[in-house]
Amino acid sequence: MDWSFLQINFHAISSSTAAAFTLFASLFFLVSIPRRSAATVHLGLGLLFIGIANVAYVITSSVYHPAAAFHRYFTVSFVPLAALHFGHFFWNFPNNPNKNVSRIVLVIQWTVTVALTVLFIETTLRGDRWFRFSAHYWDFAEWELSSYIANLIALFVLMVPAIAVWKMVRNERGLRWTIFWMMLAFLAGTLIPAIANKLSHAGRMSRGNFQVLYNLMTILGFFALIVIYINKTLDRTTFLAKVVGISLVTILVIFQWLSYASYLQAESAYNRLRNKDMRLAMVADNKSPDLLYLLRYDRDRGSSFEYHRRAPVLPEESGRMFAVIMAYHSALQGDAANLKQLESPYVKGYSVFFKGLSGESGPGELKQKFNELQKQMRIRRIQIRMIPDRTLDEKLTENLRTWANTDSPLQSFDQVAWQAWKDSIRNNPESPAQKKEALFKFYLQVHPDGQRYYRSHPEYGHVVCFALPGPEPGQYYEAGYSYQEFRQEQMKVALAEMWMLIGCLLIVLIGFRLFFKQTLIDPLQALLQGVQKINTGDLNIRLPVQVQDEIGFLTGSFNRMVTSIRRARGQLQDYATTLEDRVQARTLELQDTVKRIQDLKTRQDGDFFLTSLLIHPLTSNQVSSPSINIDMLLHQKKRFSFRRWEGEIGGDFCSAHTIQLRGHSYIVFLNGDAMGKSLQGAAGALILGSVFESIIQRTELSSEIQTLYPEMWLRDAYLELQKIFCTFDGYMMASMVLGVVEEHSGLMYYLNAEHPWPVLYRDGQASFPVIEQEKIIHKLGIPGAERNLRIYTIQLRPEDAFISGSDGRDDLIIGTDAEGNRIYNMDESAFLEVVEQSKGSLQEIQQNLANRGQISDDLSLLKLEFRGGLPLPNLELSAAEKQLKKDDPDAYQELLEDKLYQHTKENISAPVQLHRELFEIAFRKQDYEKAARLSAQWSLHQSTRYLYLASYALKRADRIEEARIQGERVLLRDPDHANNLVNLADIYRMLGYVEKAEHCIERALQLRPGHKSAELIQSALVELRSELE
Repeated sequence: MDWSFLQINFHAISSSTAAAFTLFASLFFLVSIPRRSAATVHLGLGLLFIGIANVAYVITSSVYHPAAAFHRYFTVSFVPLAALHFGHFFWNFPNNPNKNVSRIVLVIQWTVTVALTVLFIETTLRGDRWFRFSAHYWDFAEWELSSYIANLIALFVLMVPAIAVWKMVRNERGLRWTIFWMMLAFLAGTLIPAIANKLSHAGRMSRGNFQVLYNLMTILGFFALIVIYINKTLDRTTFLAKVVGISLVTILVIFQWLSYASYLQAESAYNRLRNKDMRLAMVADNKSPDLLYLLRYDRDRGSSFEYHRRAPVLPEESGRMFAVIMAYHSALQGDAANLKQLESPYVKGYSVFFKGLSGESGPGELKQKFNELQKQMRIRRIQIRMIPDRTLDEKLTENLRTWANTDSPLQSFDQVAWQAWKDSIRNNPESPAQKKEALFKFYLQVHPDGQRYYRSHPEYGHVVCFALPGPEPGQYYEAGYSYQEFRQEQMKVALAEMWMLIGCLLIVLIGFRLFFKQTLIDPLQALLQGVQKINTGDLNIRLPVQVQDEIGFLTGSFNRMVTSIRRARGQLQDYATTLEDRVQARTLELQDTVKRIQDLKTRQDGDFFLTSLLIHPLTSNQVSSPSINIDMLLHQKKRFSFRRWEGEIGGDFCSAHTIQLRGHSYIVFLNGDAMGKSLQGAAGALILGSVFESIIQRTELSSEIQTLYPEMWLRDAYLELQKIFCTFDGYMMASMVLGVVEEHSGLMYYLNAEHPWPVLYRDGQASFPVIEQEKIIHKLGIPGAERNLRIYTIQLRPEDAFISGSDGRDDLIIGTDAEGNRIYNMDESAFLEVVEQSKGSLQEIQQNLANRGQISDDLSLLKLEFRGGLPLPNLELSAAEKQLKKDDPDAYQELLEDKLYQHTKENISAPVQLHRELFEIAFRKQDYEKAARLSAQWSLHQSTRYLYLASYALKRADRIEEARIQGERVLLRDPDHANNLVNLADIYRMLGYVEKAEHCIERALQLRPGHKSAELIQSALVELRSELE
């Protein structure tokens, strides 16, 4: 029997890898899994059908015979069946709430698929077949039904993500992600290959690249889907199948790449050898055995055969092709004379193409454009070929008209083809296939410089062709080689790869299975049987340790466990015989222990009581102010009873006092939370309250302390508290909000040492006025926390409320999870809703927090409400006075000075705006003495910007110490104010504080690299440092 039609190539090998994987996976789901779920059955069927389709691709790539076109009967039926079963796999995972609907849909899908398949078989059974040279297989020339089937497959594939999204919406969160990742894996294994297939058939991707991409994505995509599924399904799977499966996938992927690399090498080698043989045949009587003919083209004499095996029949388009090639080479050399050979209407498009490039393109660019033209030509021929015969005239008329009027590289070819279609071809009584062939003449593909191309020759059938320039100028040759010999050469390599693939599959499917069964599965099975015997109560089992590996170690551990259980059972029996005596002895021990615990409890409650007596006077509200109201709520978690007294103790602390600073009355408040529960927290609160009370008393007695600005007072108070807590070496820490409020104006200064952020309640709305994201002041007691010290300011308005609270306000137990673990509130902003709901009332806040969840920690709240101070005088200017500021600044300054004089004369407080306006005028005029004098009269309530300007003016007025104070106030408010850092560094330099100056300059240059003044001061500091050293 003649087996010459069996010619295996790379495409067969490549499809074999995908077929092997999908068939193995389908057998795994359909055979090896007992009591399969509906989802498992559909997944197995989908893989089986796609595997059968891959087998069809293997057959058609291996059989060089028109009968191989019948592979389409398998692909047009099994590919849509596979897609629809994948859709029902998602529909049934993890369960199917609409079984009747899914059955109806399944029946409809099968019916439509079978109907289209039958119609396709009936239409193509005696239809035309054609050979796809790009893919090297036979196919039916049926385009309309093929497009319907392709659309059906696309519909079934796109139904899968729709079903998956629906199932994600219906299932719980954990399963949603499982379905999502399975959907992505499915789309990777189907949608990407489908797009690549479209590009391949349209001529935009090589068939070899498509084959590799298709098989790799099929293997990897469906493997990922299977891995995700078997880790979530309730169906029983085997460990051995998983091990063999992942080994198989790894080998198939590697084999796919290796076979593709060898395919590229073999293709390249064939082209080089045939080019070499052709050159020898042109100059000597040295012909390759598979050479069918050698055709010579001469510019003057036309085409003629140099060698031929059969009747010398010239290929119809050879003359035109050679004319185009000669014109192409002339264009490469910059010679346009040979364009006169392109007078035939079939190559008129090429004439227009070369004329358009004349004198404009170099050889490299011309080659690039010519190759791109050939690619577009191939795509156009495919577009024409795939138009259905039934609508050929209508579609071609529409498409050719559109192409002819569209600017593209093929426009000149389209215009000639459109004219010929209108004039003659459309009205010819020829078959659709003949009309297409007539149009193909106007889209002549040319392959110069030894490129491989194919012909269907009337004498030789399928021929592999090459075209090369001849030894004499003006000559060009075409050599035709046997296509069957070409396939036979491919088969030599492919057959060896096929045997290698079969060997690898046998090793993985049989060898790996036997190896892992002996070394892994059997020992694990023995372990499982041992566990089952233990469950029945048999403790006399002992498993043999065969190999000292992980399984051996596990077996030994199992034996030791059984021995321990056996020993424990014996001890339990001994214990049961003496149980009564042991119970009596243990009862006496427990009674003695309970008595001791009661004594310790009494002593502990006494300690709690004494500690509470010490803390109570410190947690007090000593404020009595007409403009500011202080309210405090303290709820300690630990309750105790000592004799006839009831009390509570904890680490939360609240206190408020009134102090005097720079002749103004300030309200001082502190809300703190010491680390630890019960007595430990109370000790921290006692230390915090004692030190704070000491600071307040020293402030009341020291006139020097009372000269401090609010920022400096807060800084000193914080540093003293920090120093005390650091002496405990981390065993005692506390968070706090510490602040002062000017009683008259409502200007608040405060700092936050890792305490929950306070809330500003204004006009019925609660908000966090400041949330520091980058640098925070850590708790008291953490070394180095003072480096991030920052003081914030808020201008309170009448009826504003400032509320500070400990973390008990956030630590609410709002429920329990499925395992009984507590669920804590993690939303700190929820406290804002509670404040708004409670309208700022502390008692209501506590009640609403308790309604939201269980308060699990100490809770302290401190509320400062500003009722409104005395009205501050405003600077009132008429329209003419305001205009004077623009027209005559000097006259405007005199006007302001007169107003200031009148206020001073009448002993009336001058408006802050008046001082500010005069200060800005003096500062702009660089009258720093006057600016410094003016700033001193209103510096207490200046903004950060004006504080900085005041510091600069004081420095320029040689009032260095005052400049330092104002600069340090700015530093406390805004540590990243680059200009202030530069100014303060200069002040420190003048005062001789070199280290402080260097620190400021270093920070300023970090914030503002290239700051000129900073670099000058840095240079001066370097000189000063060298002088000091």
